[in-house]
Amino acid sequence: MKKLVSSLVMATLLFSGISVVTAADTSADATVKHSKAEKKEENRAKLNAKAAKWGVETSEKTNKEVKAAIQEAKAAKKTENAEKKAAKEAKKQEQLAKLNDKAVKLGVDTAGKTAKEVKAAIKEAKVAKKAENAEKKVAKEAKKQEQLENLKEKAAKWGVDTAGKSAQEIKAEIEAKKAEKKENKK
Repeated sequence: MKKLVSSLVMATLLFSGISVVTAADTSADATVKHSKAEKKEENRAKLNAKAAKWGVETSEKTNKEVKAAIQEAKAAKKTENAEKKAAKEAKKQEQLAKLNDKAVKLGVDTAGKTAKEVKAAIKEAKVAKKAENAEKKVAKEAKKQEQLENLKEKAAKWGVDTAGKSAQEIKAEIEAKKAEKKENKK
């Protein structure tokens, strides 16, 4: 009898436990279903926010379609950025080629130098060239003045007036005086 009573108590506990577990499962299922719906709404909200960021229209589209459109927008942006980067690099190379051409004309060595270093070297070469040209100009002017002084001395020797006359005019008069003197000797 003790066995029978203990079996009945065990069965009662067992069946009551099952009903409690079943009841708990039912309420858990409702919570899970509710949170799945909430989760779905949250995911759609996040997806809509992402779509807005990428400029994708979401109305009348499924989540998969929206995701695909976002991926396309990302790929397009990536391609656009790559094209911009390539164009920028091409422009940079073109500028470097121009710098190298200038450097070669000025006799500047560009081996192993960056664009900034080449620019600086070109500036230095231009300044040096200007200074050299200025020196040449001064030397040329000095030589011209020396020749004019020599011409004036010659003119004084031949009795030619040099006031307000160019070097060519003075030379012409000296030649005329020389020719006149030759004529007089004959």
